[in-house]
Amino acid sequence: MSSQPPAPAHVASETQYVWQTCLNVEDAPATPYQEHLSPQLLDMVTHPPRVLLDVGCSTGNFGKYAKTLHPDCRTIGIEPNRATAAIAALHLDQVLCGNFEDFKFENEGIAPGSIDTVVMADVLEHMYDPWRVMVKLKPFLSADAQILLSIPNTRHLGLLRALLDGGMWSYAEKGLLDITHIRFFTLKEIGNFLAQTGYRMEAVNHFLDANLTPFYEQHKSNPETTVRLGRMVLEKVTPNELAELCTWQFFIRAKAS
Repeated sequence: MSSQPPAPAHVASETQYVWQTCLNVEDAPATPYQEHLSPQLLDMVTHPPRVLLDVGCSTGNFGKYAKTLHPDCRTIGIEPNRATAAIAALHLDQVLCGNFEDFKFENEGIAPGSIDTVVMADVLEHMYDPWRVMVKLKPFLSADAQILLSIPNTRHLGLLRALLDGGMWSYAEKGLLDITHIRFFTLKEIGNFLAQTGYRMEAVNHFLDANLTPFYEQHKSNPETTVRLGRMVLEKVTPNELAELCTWQFFIRAKAS
């Protein structure tokens, strides 16, 4: 006797799917991250920023925060969303409205070797070709330039369980599967990405998923842990692997090599 999968449930015609509401990045009235700020990134700096480039600056909160700590810092933002770029212009010294790839920095008054701090907070995963972005950026960096990145973690227990046990890879308005994400990284692949584009990773901080933090705290001292994900079992998980599996996003400081 053969079996058939159940028919899809009826969906009312007025339902708005995430792909219908969240993919017009440039013209949306606002972005789901416009109030977002990751001060943990600024905590990773090795020297006070002199010229700070915030790629994907949204409303300019990070540059505004940086200026409260370092008033002499020149802040430059790049932001594709017109509404949030207009707000960022109230806080930053210079805002370029568009995608990174749209601009020739020399034409915008940004000299080679002038940028000593770059922030890319949850940005690389939104880019079609982040490799070429990193290569294009390099000539504009000073000798002591620090690159500050936050990148969502694809090797996340929740994502793994949903994919391997449930067959789900469900895009959403924001989060690990933000529907505008087109690139996905694990910690090892972040290292490979940086090495391939002429950078090296200097420091990594793990931002743990609040839902997984109790599990991590319970098992972090074990030499090895067995992790059960529904029908799937991961054996001999090391403490470093456990930290990665429980991480929501990585905060990284890199330097040109």
